[in-house]
Amino acid sequence: MDAKHAKHALLLLAACAACAPRAAVHAWNRDCISAPVGFGRNVTGGTGGRTVIPTSIAELKAYLASSETLIVNLNTTYDFTDAEGYNTTTGCWYSECADSNAGQKALPLYNACSGKTSTSVTYSVAGSRTLELLVASNKTVRSTNGLGVIKGKGLRLTGSSNVIIRDITISDINPQVIWGGDAIVFNKATNIWIHKCTIRNIGRQHLVSYVQENTGITVSSCLFDGTTDYSAYCDGTHYWLWLFWGTRDEVTLINNRVVNVSGRTPHAGGESSSDKSLIHLVGNEMDTNPHLGIQSQVGGYILAEGNKFINYSNPVAASATGGYLAMVNTAAQAAACSSYFGENCTANAYESTTAPTRWDLTVLNQFQFLDRAAVNGARAAVCEV
Repeated sequence: MDAKHAKHALLLLAACAACAPRAAVHAWNRDCISAPVGFGRNVTGGTGGRTVIPTSIAELKAYLASSETLIVNLNTTYDFTDAEGYNTTTGCWYSECADSNAGQKALPLYNACSGKTSTSVTYSVAGSRTLELLVASNKTVRSTNGLGVIKGKGLRLTGSSNVIIRDITISDINPQVIWGGDAIVFNKATNIWIHKCTIRNIGRQHLVSYVQENTGITVSSCLFDGTTDYSAYCDGTHYWLWLFWGTRDEVTLINNRVVNVSGRTPHAGGESSSDKSLIHLVGNEMDTNPHLGIQSQVGGYILAEGNKFINYSNPVAASATGGYLAMVNTAAQAAACSSYFGENCTANAYESTTAPTRWDLTVLNQFQFLDRAAVNGARAAVCEV
């Protein structure tokens, strides 16, 4: 165990010192889903194409952007950190921590530095937002030996369709800098399956969709590790997790483990009342969040069922307004789903967490018109209840 993750383990033990025993909690099963379910259920990726193994970061970039149907097999670490140099500019301390090295700095974008203390910010250019690696259509990006890592640069699916990204790690994208880079970006993406990936040490979002339609997307069995030395809350937790604000998003988040975060679990909507970010949060293990949880804002519709919330201070962020959220917490609420989906929903479970009371039927009204096989199929694939 490295020092950072040892620190995280101690944080979890401290947070649970007064908790009841968790004998009833089943271990997260990363292997229980083997085929795409949910909105991304029809994805085939690079099936039928040739398999290539990049031998350099230049080859990796070229293969991912190619118009050819490909299976891109990553067998080592592809480190972009130093590849495009560094930039230094005036930004700010987003939070001023007692330990001056524990907070995140921010680039001066979108008023992020308004009213904050200025400071010099140095960051790797390769990790910068808009400079992610483009993944073109009809690709499978995977690691068959478990050693595939993309370090220092994220992935962008812009206008991309039929893509599988699985069994890889994306890490260390300017973790000290807000706006320093995102791990996976969706922008007019369709039919995408992200599976069994590990994402950690990211400056901004682990997942983000921008203002286009992003549909047919499933993210399953991934580890989103918020453990960080650079925290917006000065406490080792990462705030910038999942942000969905496309004009129409249809995203299934299933059987993911999310640990040591402090917000956007997920954040949906916020741009326009005419937008619809429809997020099915189903069967995930959400472990340790001392701050803000789900944030549904204008245009956001989140159906949350079959999830397990452990040590969450606020599973739903009270500050997020304008959107809709259906948290399935009771037998009556689970049964109410049958009128919309032809079957019951699955109730969420809570440990060392107070269950919230958000039950907006508007969410079920919206979801009943979506791909029923996707919604019900994801529910059937839930690994833990």
